[in-house]
Amino acid sequence: VVLALAPHLGAMETCKMPKRPQDCYGPATPVEYIEHLYSDREYDRTQRPDCGDGSPTVVETQFYLTQLNEINTKSGILELAGYFRSWWKDPRLAFNTTEDGGCFDSITLMGSDGDQIWLPDMYIHTAVKKATDGLAMLTSISPDGGVWRSEQTTFSVHSLLRLGALPYDSHFGTMVITTFTSTNAEVRLIARGGDVGAGTSGKGMQSSSSMNSSVWDFPAMTEDEEGVKQGFLTPGNVEVKDGKDFLTLSFEFARLPKYFIDQVIVPSVLFLFVSYMQFWVAPNIAPARAFLAVIPVLIMRTLSNSVYTTLPEGSQQMWLADQLNVFTYITILGAVQFGIVQHCLVVEAGRGRKRNGLKQAQEKAKQMIATAKEERVSLQKLVQRYEAVEKPEGSTAPNAENATGQLFVTSEEAVSQDVRESDMLFIKYSMKIFQAFDGNDSDALNPSEVRKALTYFNIYLSSAQTPKVMCMFLRDSGFSTPLDESEAELRFMDFCGLLMSIDNYMLKFGRSGIVGYLQGSPPSKRWDVFARVIVPTGVVLQFVIFYLVLPTYRYRGVCSLLTLGDGAQRTWDLQHSDIRGCVDSWPFSKYESVPMTPASTMRGGLRVKLRDLVSQRLRNHRRFDPTVAAAREAQSRASAAPRCQ
Repeated sequence: VVLALAPHLGAMETCKMPKRPQDCYGPATPVEYIEHLYSDREYDRTQRPDCGDGSPTVVETQFYLTQLNEINTKSGILELAGYFRSWWKDPRLAFNTTEDGGCFDSITLMGSDGDQIWLPDMYIHTAVKKATDGLAMLTSISPDGGVWRSEQTTFSVHSLLRLGALPYDSHFGTMVITTFTSTNAEVRLIARGGDVGAGTSGKGMQSSSSMNSSVWDFPAMTEDEEGVKQGFLTPGNVEVKDGKDFLTLSFEFARLPKYFIDQVIVPSVLFLFVSYMQFWVAPNIAPARAFLAVIPVLIMRTLSNSVYTTLPEGSQQMWLADQLNVFTYITILGAVQFGIVQHCLVVEAGRGRKRNGLKQAQEKAKQMIATAKEERVSLQKLVQRYEAVEKPEGSTAPNAENATGQLFVTSEEAVSQDVRESDMLFIKYSMKIFQAFDGNDSDALNPSEVRKALTYFNIYLSSAQTPKVMCMFLRDSGFSTPLDESEAELRFMDFCGLLMSIDNYMLKFGRSGIVGYLQGSPPSKRWDVFARVIVPTGVVLQFVIFYLVLPTYRYRGVCSLLTLGDGAQRTWDLQHSDIRGCVDSWPFSKYESVPMTPASTMRGGLRVKLRDLVSQRLRNHRRFDPTVAAAREAQSRASAAPRCQ
């Protein structure tokens, strides 16, 4: 057994704890250092470091972001993972280095051991939940009393999400850090390497180069020459309020729009195309058209509801929601168009039945027309002769001998010609339509009046086709026609004859143009033609307009917050790029060229004031330059000693 364990025992000899140097003095381990701190120096961790000159303790802060775990767009809560870092100097913790006879050059305290020294009472003002249990924690103390503390943490913060440009939206995740009880007279908070006091400076938030997300992109990330991402670095912004420093750290993240494009925008366009297909289906096929008209409406509502499953049901306007609403309105208009077309079909069917009734009585109608021509009277007068009359004395009309009182009976002429009132019913309707369009009581209709009158019998001709049909019918009836066919006229007798033989002249020839095509089509078909042209044109214009106004959705939140108080402005301080875009998107951005009328003088002054405000913010919130930040950090380190001797 000894021989078998000998090699392992030899290996164990090489892993012994380092021996204490023979020529060092003072604590040799972190535990001895803490014991020595409290026994010999009477260290009080409840008291902040005393710099001797009464100046406050400067605490530098930075958050190293390793992963964006989750973003709840419905509640506006971001879950971040990373390391919360802080730096400060506590002269009471100073010790000798190995060069000065000490036992070590730095002290590292792991976990809760670091809680035995003074810690700044910082907390995240916008945090909803924080978790550090079971995570790594490190506190490092340098010989001059400088302290560096790093806590691995996962916490959730509430951030104002601007969803107006969804799915092309970008947001700023922000965390606001402040002290719980310490005022500016005791503790000053700044970003790493930043300047004390209000303003934007330092390195507030740094990200890991391995941070990635399948849903979000990080525009501030830089790439090396090989295209490998190197993370991002953003400054911190300090605002002094109620005697305390509020340090805001933020980073930008933009949505990858592919999901919403593939699952919302593209399907909505496809179902909009399905709704458009109904305009090419015959109007009399009602079930198919009803399906194509109603189903897209339900699909659009389902898509709209699916968008809001992960979004707040607030009052903010969103580009995607507005676009889906427009799509829904278009499909609803398609369903309304279907109802209008069906109504037109009902009207056209009723007019067609009147024309068919005239065809069924055409034998009697032709007989009456022949009688009118033979007797050289108008057809209207002949119809009046065949109408029922009051019972005369000694009438031989059927059943007249049994009638008593004032009665109407069939005229003797109608009885002799065997003409019933049912035979004249549709002729009377034709006479009523004829008289309605005979505005000058000339007992004749010109081509324009004939075209309008024919529509009441479900007959539709163009303005160019109507005089040609009239002249062909008149010539076939033995009449001569004028050289200018537009001067042709039809008497009621000829109008009825044309109604009965119109099918022989309905063949269309030549091009009549768009107006002629629409005039020669029934209303139900005209509605379809209009929809076939208007709907795709409207959809294309809608896409163009929506993509043109997309910047207004993106900058609307920033523009509205420019007039709010400092609290809201502080949250948006680092969003200088959006503020610049907001200025560029204002219609009065070049207000110098706007003529100042008395009514617009006050508005012009407001424009100048807002523009000056934004210009000042742009100067104060320049984009972060790592070179400048490094110089500031070096300057900060050089001036660290005077802060706390």
